[in-house]
Amino acid sequence: MTKLSQGLYDRLILDDELAEINQLIQEGRATVQTPSFVENREYLLTELMNRLPELLDEISSSKDSSSEKNQAEIKLISTLLKNVRLEKKAELEADLIAQPPQVLRSIHEPNMPGIYPVTGLRTPWLFSSARSEPSLLHELIAELQAVDTVDILVSFITWSGVRKIIDVLKQATAIDATGKSRTQFRILTTTYIGATESRAVNALAELPNVELRISLDGRRTRLHAKAWIFNRNSGFGTAFIGSANLSESALISGIEWTVKLTQISNEPIFKNAQAHFETLWNDGEFLHYDPRNQDHRNALEKALHKEASHGKTNPNNSELIAIQSWFDLSPKPYQQEMLDRLAAERLHLRYRNLVVAATGTGKTVVAAFDYARLAKEKGGQPRLLFVVHRV
Repeated sequence: MTKLSQGLYDRLILDDELAEINQLIQEGRATVQTPSFVENREYLLTELMNRLPELLDEISSSKDSSSEKNQAEIKLISTLLKNVRLEKKAELEADLIAQPPQVLRSIHEPNMPGIYPVTGLRTPWLFSSARSEPSLLHELIAELQAVDTVDILVSFITWSGVRKIIDVLKQATAIDATGKSRTQFRILTTTYIGATESRAVNALAELPNVELRISLDGRRTRLHAKAWIFNRNSGFGTAFIGSANLSESALISGIEWTVKLTQISNEPIFKNAQAHFETLWNDGEFLHYDPRNQDHRNALEKALHKEASHGKTNPNNSELIAIQSWFDLSPKPYQQEMLDRLAAERLHLRYRNLVVAATGTGKTVVAAFDYARLAKEKGGQPRLLFVVHRV
């Protein structure tokens, strides 16, 4: 009876199972393949990464202190490095791990360490807009604190999204005493469905060391890709790839899925993303946009107006067609809890209430539902004063 389960595999054969697999091959019950040099290296690296945690656990005793365990683990890795055949001894010595172990997190201006991303620079991450997870907006802002070049690819750009990051963009692109900016930006976008706002495009393109290219024919381009590629000379670049455009709802309140890739752990995919951006950047479909050029401004406004009205006009009489939609809008569980507590307070004749909630959790929605319930109780539409700090 075979010890190996039936199914698909994609790993190197271990020595203690070689006889069993050879028997299965003779019986026509196993398929093996000789890997190429590149494939073999990938398999070996995977095997090493999978085995390393087990090896580290085995070399130290559960009774050892944390310091003793660290020393044992460093000794193991150093031994592995020493056994690697290098042509120059100097290279070998340079690769040894320093003791005591320390992690380099950043090199920066004096007393200006900046913000470090909560999700780090080594492992992938999925942003799914869950309340318990790091905010996509805050992580993008953290990534912008220390980066050499940024490539942004989005279908559309709105002012509501730009205003959330405009301050950090101004800091990143500010001209220093040497006449240079800390970060250079390349931005690709389109006029697809007229969603892009010229105010937002101009605000970005007016910043120093920001080059923006835009497709004025959204119907032909149909660009749906969304990506932020953070290139760092340190080799710890990151790429955010997903469904979020540069808008407030996408960055804060919308249900978006965005995968964060890291150059150190996903270099092939990271380089692939860089290459695809470069291809689009050099595509003649995307035109250089200069906000100081009135012809460029006029062309953008014309294209946005055309895209916004596309599909809403009757070709026979050129009259606008009203588009209706129906949907159910209901409070989320945590919003319902706020509404219930407001109702409970009013039952105790306490009418001056304050709701405090984090950005993007739907305070405006709560206010709307609260007013709707009040209107239903009163049998009419009582007067309402709604004050906002900006729109």
